[in-house]
Amino acid sequence: MAMKLEFSSIKNQGIFQPEFQNFSANGRNIIEFKKQPQAAGGIAVIYAPNGTGKSSLTAVLGGEATSDELSFEVIYNNGRTIRPETRAFHTIGDQISRNVIEGETSDYLVGQEIRREYELKKKIANGFETAFNELISEYKNNYKTTKVSDYLLTIMQGRNLKAYTFIRDIVNKQSKGKNIDQGQFLSFVRDTERQPRLVDVDADKKGFVISNTKIIERLMQIDLEQIVANAEVQEIEQSDDAISILDKYKHLHTCIVCDNDNIDRERLLQRKKAKRKIIYDSLDAKTKALLNDVAMDSKLLVGDPFGIKNIVLAFISSGEVEPVDRLKEEIKPYVDEIVDEMIVALFYVFATTPMYSWWDEYSNLLEAQPTLDSEELLYIQEIISENIGRNIRITRDDDNDHNFKLMLDDQALLGLDRSEMHLSSGEQNFISLAFALLLARHSNQEFVVLDDPISSFDSVYKNKIAFCIIKFLENKKQIILTHNTDLIRLLNVQLKDCFNLYILNNVDGGRNGFLSVKREEKEILISLSNLVELFQNKDGRLETVIHNKRLFLMAMIPFLRGYIHIMRDPENWYGKLSRLMHGYENGTLDIAEVYKKTFGYEVEPTEMISVADILNVSTSGLDIIDADEYPLLADTLTQTLVYYHIRMKVEHELVDVFSIPHPEGQILMLTDIIQKAFRPTEGASQEQKDKARNNRVFFTSRKTLLNEFNHFEGNMNIFQPAIDITEAALQKEVADIENKLVELRTEYATVH
Repeated sequence: MAMKLEFSSIKNQGIFQPEFQNFSANGRNIIEFKKQPQAAGGIAVIYAPNGTGKSSLTAVLGGEATSDELSFEVIYNNGRTIRPETRAFHTIGDQISRNVIEGETSDYLVGQEIRREYELKKKIANGFETAFNELISEYKNNYKTTKVSDYLLTIMQGRNLKAYTFIRDIVNKQSKGKNIDQGQFLSFVRDTERQPRLVDVDADKKGFVISNTKIIERLMQIDLEQIVANAEVQEIEQSDDAISILDKYKHLHTCIVCDNDNIDRERLLQRKKAKRKIIYDSLDAKTKALLNDVAMDSKLLVGDPFGIKNIVLAFISSGEVEPVDRLKEEIKPYVDEIVDEMIVALFYVFATTPMYSWWDEYSNLLEAQPTLDSEELLYIQEIISENIGRNIRITRDDDNDHNFKLMLDDQALLGLDRSEMHLSSGEQNFISLAFALLLARHSNQEFVVLDDPISSFDSVYKNKIAFCIIKFLENKKQIILTHNTDLIRLLNVQLKDCFNLYILNNVDGGRNGFLSVKREEKEILISLSNLVELFQNKDGRLETVIHNKRLFLMAMIPFLRGYIHIMRDPENWYGKLSRLMHGYENGTLDIAEVYKKTFGYEVEPTEMISVADILNVSTSGLDIIDADEYPLLADTLTQTLVYYHIRMKVEHELVDVFSIPHPEGQILMLTDIIQKAFRPTEGASQEQKDKARNNRVFFTSRKTLLNEFNHFEGNMNIFQPAIDITEAALQKEVADIENKLVELRTEYATVH
């Protein structure tokens, strides 16, 4: 099944042309991934010259919310709609955005044992959280215990200190069991010898104790020896009963007990209240507490299976402690049984779970010495050790729950600012990108977007990065944005034909969108030998795609010179072609002949081309070869001819206007010409010096002139940097340079 993204719209402020906001069904809105063998992922490489919106596209796909300024909509495989809110794209920016290697160690460690350890750790943590929440609910509903100060827990503290410590933390509203050492807890509950033995007790009395722990606590804590007997205390209850009756039937004038008429209810009520007050006031404080908090508690009116009220009142009246002692002895087994039930609940909390087997496996893994057994990290370790001389290792953090720590020598790697690594920029960039790839590999996102991943690397690392991209992200759908053709070739070196290639076009009036590069053109981009075979017309394709043979031969001059320079050149074609590549020369050459002797194919029987021809060529509306068949090569030849023309024109104009001598056979470099043209004369004013400096800066800063595009032997690449600029940008640069040349000729021609 094909893996393709079909974009409906892409918007990032005003960066993308209108076509991107409403893609038509022209095929330029589709990115299809080339499936990797024996893997779930695929790769699409998008070649994007500087200024086309490469980084802007990365920012769009990495967005997490649709806005007026940033949005996209895409259909994956004609089914699923993806928008910023979907968060389907994991993006990796350039090295500047990766100052710190972020994330947790578990994001990067993927070895089988390490993965299992983290899996078990998560299961265990979730299991404990579920178990403790169940216990909290059970203790609340079944035993009315919700606070660490509750009576049953105070009894448990003296009865079973270990269990008390666990349950106390579980019912604590702040911790909810989080402070419990999991290993100690499991060791306790797995030891069945520690489990209390429960006995049968009267259910009603047990229920009474659970529901009335406050009464029980006060009763059990009263010091009977400090209670002063008072025989009249019974009258307090009688008075309370009488007062209650008088209040209840205050509308009656007949006594409901003796049927006497015309009773003075109010006077009788006041007398009873006064009598009660006299008796109550005569009691000492401890007796009052026993009376109020125990005997007279309203809950005893609902049920009093132990006869607590009568026994306590009798004790206060008589001072006889034996009945109260017997009462306490009767209640104590019920309290102990309830406490034991709460403890037993600990032993059954994991009864229906595989917690014990998880823990045993996890403990065994903890005992093992951690190693970098993941293939990815082993590759990184090998590369780092080989090229940097630093060692990546893994240790356990004893101060942080035995979690893994990735170390670079003796420094914690994660969270470490690049400036603290004491490495070169290339070394820092490699480590940062390698770990960014690992993070992407193990992210939940299905798609990974890489923005120019090798642009900041030298040749030592480029091939290794290409390997890491293919290896680490083999199960992801990758969009690799680049303006570097080296990456395209290196990916193919690592895994032949592993990607589909597109060109991002985003210019005013252009064929905008993702231009698919056909297999034939991809091959000539990847392989110099394939490119040469095309120029040799071996399969007859070249002759069918050339639209203008003269312009084609002109555009091929820089490549021809470079190619000949590295081949046998008995006829000194290199020297003859060089005369056509400097604007101050006046050479003429049959380029058709040179082409035929170089590649064996006759484009034309003859095609005489001079320096003047190059200087006078029109750079607008160029149509050299079929852009539908070979869009990348068509752009390359067009750009090459434009570069070639404007460079020649600058050389010609500066040498002519400023009368720069150029002896026969002497090569003048463009930089030398610029320096000589704008070297202030002796005695020049400050204004003249400033003008000369500004002109010098203008020309030396033109990218088209500094990158030595036409020196093929220095780059070994016809495609880059020739097309590393948008058509619009190049045309603007040409216009700026031509205007400057006109300005200079007008100002200086008469002087020189």
